[in-house]
Amino acid sequence: MGKGTLEKLDDGKSSEKKDILTIDEVVDRIYKGINFKLLLLFITATGTNTQTAAQVYMTIFAGFIPYTEWTCVSDKCFSLLAESNYSETFYSAKPMCSNQLVAGTDFNWTSQRTSFSVDWGIYCETESKLSVVSSFFFIGAFLGLVSSTAIFDRFGRKNGAIAGNIIAGIATVVATWAPSFEVMLAIRILQGIGMFMNLTGIYCWVVEFSPTHLRGSLSALVLIMWSLGYLVIVLIGYFVTSWKNIFLTTGVLNFALIIPLLFYPISPRFALVRGREDDAKKILKAFSRVCNNEEALDMERVELSYTTKVQNFADQFKDFIKYPTLRKQTLLCFLCWFTVAFLFYGFDFGWGKISSNLYTSYLFAALGKVFSFIITIPAGYLLGRKKSVQFFLVLGVISFLLAMPNLNISENCTLEFAACLVGSIVTSSAYAINYLYTSELAPTSHRGTVMSLSSSCARLGSFSGIYATLLYDVTDRKVPLALFAGMTMTYVVAVSFLADTTGKSIPETPHDVEILAGKGKYQSVERGTKKKRLESV
Repeated sequence: MGKGTLEKLDDGKSSEKKDILTIDEVVDRIYKGINFKLLLLFITATGTNTQTAAQVYMTIFAGFIPYTEWTCVSDKCFSLLAESNYSETFYSAKPMCSNQLVAGTDFNWTSQRTSFSVDWGIYCETESKLSVVSSFFFIGAFLGLVSSTAIFDRFGRKNGAIAGNIIAGIATVVATWAPSFEVMLAIRILQGIGMFMNLTGIYCWVVEFSPTHLRGSLSALVLIMWSLGYLVIVLIGYFVTSWKNIFLTTGVLNFALIIPLLFYPISPRFALVRGREDDAKKILKAFSRVCNNEEALDMERVELSYTTKVQNFADQFKDFIKYPTLRKQTLLCFLCWFTVAFLFYGFDFGWGKISSNLYTSYLFAALGKVFSFIITIPAGYLLGRKKSVQFFLVLGVISFLLAMPNLNISENCTLEFAACLVGSIVTSSAYAINYLYTSELAPTSHRGTVMSLSSSCARLGSFSGIYATLLYDVTDRKVPLALFAGMTMTYVVAVSFLADTTGKSIPETPHDVEILAGKGKYQSVERGTKKKRLESV
C-alpha cells in the first residue's frame, strides 16, 4: 500500500496532516546505516543464542567415552593383550567391546578427564545411552516450542526468550549434582525446553526490529552467534577437564548473557498486533535514537497502519484452515524444517564416527558452522531467499555423493571427511536461511506459532538425526550418506513450492498472506484511513 495522509481536526481551528505508514516503512526510514550502538544492540540481544548450541553439544564432551585411555587389570585382559602381540591399537573400542571386558574388573579407565559416561558405566553395549542423553534435549525442545506458542503471541518474543533462558540456566547448573543417567535425562528435557524457547523468541524479536533490506544480514547474525556457541563449547570441553564443571561453566554463562535483554523493549510489531500503538511509537522513537536518526520522523505526526489480531491458539488453528496459502506454506515449512534439522544434527553428532580426533573434528565442524552462516549474507543478496536455499542444497547432494568412494586425500584426511565437511557447511547455510525464510512467510499475528511449530518439527528431525549416526556402526557407511543425499533432495522439492520473499514486506495477518499470493477474492484495505481492524478477539 502507498503512503497517505490523515487530517486531524483540533477544536475546528486547525488541521494537522499525519503520515500513515506501515511498520516496515517507519523502520526503513529510521535506519540510516550500521553504527556501533545498533551493532551492539543486536549482538548483545542475540548473545544467549550461543548457549543454545553450547547446551545442545555439551554431552559430546561431558559424556565422551575414552576408548583409547584404559589399562588391563585382569588375567583375561592381559591374555588378550599378549595375543595381540602388545599392539598399540589394542587399547581401543573393538578389543574392549568384542571381548566384553568389564570396567573395574578387567580394566580401569586412565583418562585424566572425567565423564558421566565413565561414572555411570556407559560404554560398548550401553553406548547408545549417550545418544539417548543427547537426543532428550530435542524432546524438551519440542515440548518447549509447542507450549511457547501461546507465550510468544501473548506475552511477547522477548519475555518468552528470557523465561526460556532462565529455565535452561537453572537446569544446567543443577546438572552438576546429577547422580544418575535417569536424572540427566530430565535435565536435558528442561535444557531443551528453555533454550529453544530462547532461540525462537530472540529470532522473532530481531527479525521484527529489522529494516527490510537488513533482514538477511541480521538473520545471519542470529545464527552466527549460535555457531559461536558451538565453538565455545568445543573450547570449554577441551580446557575444562571435569564434566560437572563443563555444566557449571555453561550454566553461569546463561545468566550472564541474559542481562542485556532484560533492559531491551518488546518488538514494536508485537505491540501493534496487540493493539498497543502508543507503546509501539515509544519503542520506535527509542530505536531512532539508537540509529542516530531522531530527526527521521516525528512520531507525533505518524499514524501506524496495522491490523490488531488478538487470538488464542484455537482461533489461530482455524485460520490455517480458512486461509489456503497460509496452510500450504506452513505445512511445507514443517517438512523443510524436519529435513534440514535431520541433516544438520546428523552430522553434528557424527563427526566422532567420521574422524578419529574428537576435538579437532568438532573444531573444524564449529568453524565450518561460522563460515556457513556468514556466507548466507552475500548469497541472500545475490540469489534471494529461495534460490540461495536451492543452490546450497544442490551442493549438499553432490557432496554426499562424492563422500561415498573410499579414498584418502592425505595421511590424515579422507575424501569422506572433506566432502562431508562441505556437505555440512552448505546444509547449515540452508538451515540459516530457513529461519529468515519462514519468519518472512509467516504473518506477524501468527509468527510465534508458525516459528514454534516449525522448530518443533525440526526437533523431531534433530532427534532422528542423532540416531542416524548409529548406522555407521551397523551397516556400510554409504547407507547413511545415501540417506543424507535423499533427504536433501526432498528439501529441494519442498522449497520449490514456496514463494520467494526477497525484498517483500512482511505480512501482518493471514489476510495479507493471501493478498501477497495474488488471491483475487482477498481485497487490500485502502490507505487513507488508519487500518486498525479487530479481526478476532
